Amino acid sequence: MKNEIELSEAGQWYRDRDEWIRHVLGRPYLSSDCQRVGIFIAMHMNRRDNHTKHQQKTIAKDLNLSPVTVKRSVGKLIEEGLISKDQVQRGRRNRAVNHYRLIFAWQAL
Repeated sequence: MKNEIELSEAGQWYRDRDEWIRHVLGRPYLSSDCQRVGIFIAMHMNRRDNHTKHQQKTIAKDLNLSPVTVKRSVGKLIEEGLISKDQVQRGRRNRAVNHYRLIFAWQAL
């Protein structure tokens, strides 16, 4: 029998995030732009509370995509049950920003 090393909480979170990325990359029906948006969101996650805060315009700029493509990709990721999104207000100008969370489907079983 193989001895498995017990991971710290942080180590387990990173393992789950990496597994989520592999899960997204293994979905041939997701466009490459959709996969890139998902990976961007995953790579910018805060492991303490499993969310990231980014405007879709920022994601579009960083990935050299149009905001419409990012919006469509986020919608597809939500539809597939891979991420969730909440819109919150922040800052002095009360600008809307999205909170994205990864959904680890294998943990819900």
